[in-house]
Amino acid sequence: MQGTIYSFRLNILVTVHTKHDPRVEKGFQWLLDMRQDDGGWVIGSPGIIGIPNLSRNELNDLTSNKNRQTSRVFDKSKPFSAAGTGMVLRAFSVHPIYRKSEAALTAASLLKSKFFKKDNWSSYQHPDNWIRFQYPFWWTNLISALDSLSLMELSRDDPDIKKTLKWLIEHQLRDGLWKVSYSKIHKSPDNNRTLNSRLWITLAICRIFKRFYQIENKRN
Repeated sequence: MQGTIYSFRLNILVTVHTKHDPRVEKGFQWLLDMRQDDGGWVIGSPGIIGIPNLSRNELNDLTSNKNRQTSRVFDKSKPFSAAGTGMVLRAFSVHPIYRKSEAALTAASLLKSKFFKKDNWSSYQHPDNWIRFQYPFWWTNLISALDSLSLMELSRDDPDIKKTLKWLIEHQLRDGLWKVSYSKIHKSPDNNRTLNSRLWITLAICRIFKRFYQIENKRN
């Protein structure tokens, strides 16, 4: 979890500070060092596998204490987590240089390949987690993922993206908005309490469509 929270903070730094800020550069280099062998990330910091006996404080020490030989318990051969990769990719997507990097594009390819599918990890593994939305973005879902991919200027004609945009079009309600959740395992009633969230979610979706169509107009 530490790694994904770190990416949120980096996202804010990129938005507020110049792309040449040394703190921003240091943050991206750390994230790049923490990747799995396949180019994605897992939920954890970074990829600690098979040590459930450690407390949160012990895990934090394991990942933060420079005197610990943390590499001995990191298994980077394990496959990426779509949930973790989606959260980390948000930081890359708002940086004018890193969002076009080979590392970011590799992670983006991994992320979109899992749309509507079961994640590789037990945390947020069920496919229905893709269609449960929050705003501001927190866990990875279709909207948060497409937001990053649109900022990275991927093509709307990409098969994975095209399929997902089509799904959004087909699930827009008559009032022009989208639900908070289409999940069968995470039901959320649409009422006055969720209307504000629906409005923000709809705005995010509209921005996504605008970006993807602007990208194609630039290319044509």
